[in-house]
Amino acid sequence: MSAVFRRLLNALLVPLLLWTAPAATHLAAQDVPGHLMIVFSSTQHADCPGEPGSACEVVGPFGELYVMNRNGHDQTRITFDNVADYRARWSPDGTQIAFSTVGTSGQIFLISANGTQQLTGTGPLTETGAGAVAPDWSPDGKRIVFQTNPVRNGAFTYRDVFVINADGTGLTNLTHNSTYQDGRPAWSPDGTRIAFQSNRDGNFEIYVMNPDGSNPVRLTFDDHSDGEPDWSPDGRIAFSSDRDGNLQIWVMNGDGTGLKKLTNTMGCTRNLDPAWSPDGRKIAFDSDRDFPSDDCHNLERGILQVFVMNADGTDQVSLTSLPGESASAAWGWVKDSD
Repeated sequence: MSAVFRRLLNALLVPLLLWTAPAATHLAAQDVPGHLMIVFSSTQHADCPGEPGSACEVVGPFGELYVMNRNGHDQTRITFDNVADYRARWSPDGTQIAFSTVGTSGQIFLISANGTQQLTGTGPLTETGAGAVAPDWSPDGKRIVFQTNPVRNGAFTYRDVFVINADGTGLTNLTHNSTYQDGRPAWSPDGTRIAFQSNRDGNFEIYVMNPDGSNPVRLTFDDHSDGEPDWSPDGRIAFSSDRDGNLQIWVMNGDGTGLKKLTNTMGCTRNLDPAWSPDGRKIAFDSDRDFPSDDCHNLERGILQVFVMNADGTDQVSLTSLPGESASAAWGWVKDSD
């Protein structure tokens, strides 16, 4: 083989050897026909002051559901019921939105993706005496996991995690407790585990369990509150925690290893409720960093807005702003029009 030919062959082979395939989550996103949208709760339509402590909260009577493009454009209101609508989650096929109404008797409803049709008839999907909030879909879109509202049992306040079929049948209690609070369930992308928060060992920590409620395993171990877990497409868990003093967004592997802090705001601020995009590239979350509380002993005076960042914590930008409060964002694939 001539020296010239060897140099030519090396020039062709080296780039091929150095090339690596894109991440699997990014390839999967290309297989989904449609575009990414975000559903969130907001009071931007209400005539509320913009000072800390005076803005209408999304969990109040003015909270309604909105949708917007992934860049924050085209924010459109889709519920008009004058009841706090909160914690919405898009179905895996992008055709439905599950959400909960806020209150002691709040329940879970299903609506079409554009909000024009209630898919549970004239009533809710759930009819639990303890209420039903914080829904999350199974990856196949056939079941919905959720938490009850707090219930008093003597000196204890407790709540449970339930699952129900998307047609309203098969209601099942997964946690069966009467002394502690299990909540904020999130289904893993492969459907084999459900993450949730619980104070069964003292303070709130993150656990995982099988879809039938068996084999609960604790993932976080610290003296502060960890909660609001959400799974990435590749099996990592984002969550909120005040372990460093302020409420920040953290991420860890599905077994609790590889802990990393993604946000790092100071002062009287909160970063809450992370939600991974279906392609694994972005995380939406709530933050009041732009309109923080004027009282560090009462952080709820801050005005939350919807933010988004890269999955590694870089490029944190707000998608919403005043008027009103906006929070509890979730992503969904919406089919492109033919």
